[in-house]
Amino acid sequence: MQSILAITISLLSVLSPVLAAPSSAEHPALVARTPGNVYVCTGSNWTNTCQVLSLGISGTCTKLPSTYDGHIGSAGPDQGAICRLFADGSCTGSGLAILTYPGESNLYSYNGGQDAGHAAHYIQCRQCTNCV
Repeated sequence: MQSILAITISLLSVLSPVLAAPSSAEHPALVARTPGNVYVCTGSNWTNTCQVLSLGISGTCTKLPSTYDGHIGSAGPDQGAICRLFADGSCTGSGLAILTYPGESNLYSYNGGQDAGHAAHYIQCRQCTNCV
């Protein structure tokens, strides 16, 4: 019985480093994400040219990059953020489209057929505390 216990202890001492969770130093890509990124595509249904825009959640009214300026076919923010698309740089009112996670797959025909994707030139994101 003592030999089984000795073998078990020896195995546990050898395997414990293997069973331990990896640290963030070992895998720097494994870090907690905070809201503030928006995945945008020029085509509907997440097609054509796509990119992650890092906008933050400060509520800053940001001009869309030239590739997406007037060409947002689909867009989705990280969980925990709410973003709105706007036609002008004042970023006031409810906007052309309201985006929450996981996003909208066809902004060229948004909310009953409105073409928010071609009209959008600015985006504004804030933290969303009550998003589902």
